Amino acid sequence: EQGRLSSSDNLKELTSTKFDCEFDNTHYHLIGNGQMVSEFKQGLQKAGVSDDKVTVEMYFNHKADVDAEAVERIAAAVMETATASVV
Repeated sequence: EQGRLSSSDNLKELTSTKFDCEFDNTHYHLIGNGQMVSEFKQGLQKAGVSDDKVTVEMYFNHKADVDAEAVERIAAAVMETATASVV
C-alpha cells in the first residue's frame, strides 16, 4: 500500500482539498498506469459517480488485476468528500 495513490494517507491528502465545488459538477480525468486508472474508475463508480463524469487515459499495465481493497478505499474517500461538500 505504501507509495500507492490509493493508500489511505494519500487519499486523505487528495480529498482534503477545500475548494468549493459540487460533487455533481466534478469531472474526473484519470491518467496513467492501467491498474491505478481501473481502480479509481471502479472506486468512483462504486461511490455513485456516473460514467459520463469520468474519462481515462491508460499508458501501460492495461491487464493488471484490480486491487479490491484499493477500490473500497477510493469509494469511501469519494463518498466522504461528497458528504462533506454537502454540509
